[in-house]
Amino acid sequence: MKLLRWVTIVLALLIFDQSFTSVSADLIEDTCNKTSNFKFCVLFKIKACATADVQGLAQIVADQIQINLKDTFSEASKLYKEATERVIKECFQICSEEYGVAIHYMEGVLANLKSKNYRNAREGLTGVYVDADTCEESFHEEPVRPSPLTKNNNDVKDLALIGSQIIHILG
Repeated sequence: MKLLRWVTIVLALLIFDQSFTSVSADLIEDTCNKTSNFKFCVLFKIKACATADVQGLAQIVADQIQINLKDTFSEASKLYKEATERVIKECFQICSEEYGVAIHYMEGVLANLKSKNYRNAREGLTGVYVDADTCEESFHEEPVRPSPLTKNNNDVKDLALIGSQIIHILG
C-alpha cells in the first residue's frame, strides 16, 4: 500500500516537474531506482516511454484503476459468497455493490478521457474514490470488523486521486 502510494506521488511530482508537457524517461528510471520495488515502478516507466505525454500517463493510470476495480469487485464477490457471519457478509455485499458502481463510473472516465472531456473524467474519478471509501468504511461501522480489502481500497483511492490530479493538468 505504501509503495503504491509512493509511486503515485512520484508520478504526480514528475508530471509537475516536467512543466506539464512530457515525462522524461531518464527521470522516471532514476526515480524507480530509488523505490523498494523497481519492477513495479518500471512497469509505469515502460508505458510512460511509449506515450511520453501527460495524456498517455492519464490513460495508464485510468487503465490501472480499471484493473484494480475489476479485481476488487471479484474479490469482494468471492468473499461475500464465502462469508458466514451476517455482519461481514453485509460488508462484502456493500463492497460488491460499490465496486460495481465504480466500474460503471470508470467506463465513463475512460470515455471522457478519450474525448478530452476532462471535467467529467475527474468527476467520475471522484465517484470511484467515494465508492472505494464507502467499501472500507462499511467495515468500520459497529460492530467493527477488520477489512480484508483495505489494501485494495487504498490502492484504488490513491490511483483515483493521482488520476484526477493528472487529468486536472490536462484541463
